Order: sequence, then structure tokens, then C-alpha cells
Amino acid sequence: MTLAIVVGDVHLGAEGCLEDEFKEALESASKKVDIIIMNGDFLDNFDETGKEALDSFVDWSIEKGFKEKLVFVTGGMGHEGNLLFDRPDIQVVPYVKLNTLEGRFIICHGHNIGLKKRVNETWNQAATNMKKQLITNSIDFLPKILQTDKIILSHTHVPFYDMDNGVFATGGWKIKEDWSKEYIKRNVGVFILIDDEDRADPVKLKRFFEL
Repeated sequence: MTLAIVVGDVHLGAEGCLEDEFKEALESASKKVDIIIMNGDFLDNFDETGKEALDSFVDWSIEKGFKEKLVFVTGGMGHEGNLLFDRPDIQVVPYVKLNTLEGRFIICHGHNIGLKKRVNETWNQAATNMKKQLITNSIDFLPKILQTDKIILSHTHVPFYDMDNGVFATGGWKIKEDWSKEYIKRNVGVFILIDDEDRADPVKLKRFFEL
């Protein structure tokens, strides 16, 4: 059985959010996983619109039978945390640690752990450099990062997969009108599956249309 799905940057309630595609992918994946991790920036609004979007989603997760699998990781939008913490019936955490046959996974949004992309640097390279810094210099709210750890991020809105360096990122679920179809296909609606049973391919970068 697949252990977990990691989804980031849904921006539910935002203009351009692919809510229908997100829900379709999540409903399909929820039947196969033990844990559903919303890796930050789940909501886009701090007012009643955001509250209604969250309440509606939680009600929908109850209807579909997977609410108890949900874990929300706080993201870079401060209001999101306030809305999530107003729902004591859901799990809200700064990061998730998973111990798997593939090793230990640290899953966090990425906005507050030194993830910075320099000129002429890819997000993959930025994440690799960030991991090196975390190995040397610990951050209070995270466990001590080891070279063998695998880190799953969101925040970038650009997905990547780097098993050699142990860094991965999901894509976002919000699009802009001027984005090309190819860019959207490559970067939007991308999530990660961690599958302990598939020893040949335990970490999978998937797109919503592949389920």
C-alpha cells in the first residue's frame, strides 16, 4: 500500500485554482494511501472566503471518507495558519517526519528553512544547497537533518525529483492566463507519492491526469 501523498500549494479559493482537478486527483489517491499531507499554502484567502473554502473542503473530505488521513503543514501565508488552527478537528503541524523503508522523509513547505534560488540556479540546486546548510546548521523547529534524509518541499511551484541528493518538490494548483499549455502540464498539479511496497520506485512524481 502506498504510504503517503504529498500535495502542495493548492491555493484553494484563489482565481485560477484548479479545484476540480485537485479534488479529482485527491479522491482517487485517497483510496490508496494512509496519509494525505497538504504541504502548505493550502488556502489563498484570510477572510470569510478562505474560511468557507476550508470548511467546504473538510466537509467534502468527510463525505469521501478520508478526513482522518489529512495532515496540514503550515505554509508561508500567515493567515492560512490562523484559519487552520481555528479547526481543532484537523491536524496542523510545522512539518511531517515519516520513517519508511526508503529512509526518513522530512516534509515541510520550505518558506522558512533557507530555501533561496540565486541567479542562474535551479530550484533543485537551491534545495540541494539548502539541505547542505541544514545538515550543518540545525533549525529549531525541525529535527536534525542527516545526509541520508530525504526532504520534500513545496513553495517553489516548480516540481523536481532528485533521489541522488534526497530533495523533491511538488507543483502548485493555481495557473495564470499567460502560461503556456506545456508549462502548465510540466509544473501544475504535480504531487508526490511515497510507496513502501514498490522497492524499485518508492518515490513517485505524479501529475493529476495520471491517476
